[in-house]
Amino acid sequence: MITEDLIDRMAEKCLLNDDDFDAVVLQQGSKRIQTVNLHHLALASRSDDFARTIDKADFITADGWPIVSLMRSRGIDPARVTGSEFLERMLAGRQFQGTKAAILGADRDAGYDFRGQLHGSGLHVVFRDHGNRGDWKPKRLAKKLEKYGVDLLIVAVTPPFGDMIGEEVRRAGFRGVVVNVGGAVNMVTGNATMAPGWVRAAKVEWLYRLVQEPTRLFRRYIIECLPVFVKYILPHYWRRSRA
Repeated sequence: MITEDLIDRMAEKCLLNDDDFDAVVLQQGSKRIQTVNLHHLALASRSDDFARTIDKADFITADGWPIVSLMRSRGIDPARVTGSEFLERMLAGRQFQGTKAAILGADRDAGYDFRGQLHGSGLHVVFRDHGNRGDWKPKRLAKKLEKYGVDLLIVAVTPPFGDMIGEEVRRAGFRGVVVNVGGAVNMVTGNATMAPGWVRAAKVEWLYRLVQEPTRLFRRYIIECLPVFVKYILPHYWRRSRA
């Protein structure tokens, strides 16, 4: 469930911008970064196990204006920091040159495309597993990542499973950085539709995606997320707008 204490702890470890995010990744060492959006809160409201998974992350980011608003209610002012934009920075620059990365999840074609697109960045994908997630064993994965000298594990699996397996791999002994990015690998490689820039700037990406996939996303956005938005986000947003 979502508690005020959980929200307080999220604010304490919230990365404020892309530069903070990249700096934490480059520091290496054992840690996990979880991007948190409204869907994560909806899942946490129904699952204590998933709420604990959010709580166990070393750092979180505010992925979407509802979470930005919630964090502002705790006295901080984060920018929207997303997994897809992190991957776009990896593709566009060389700040992660020399980093050895692994991809867990995503479509096989997307993983192959992503590895190829990273060719000029100096970051090397040394391990990929796009297989059946039911076969993933945290201890076995941690040993494989150690064998390949992986610094950065990109978990490209949607919540709740992606975030939970990322935490389990870290607890099983992986000594690198775990970043949960959901479906972002599929999006940045063009294997899934990404909202245009103007849609993201207008803060209506959820509506764009709902129009694209109404059957799959109606329940998530309207049945699951809307009540959480009304209960936890709207009161804070309303108070700030009247201040």
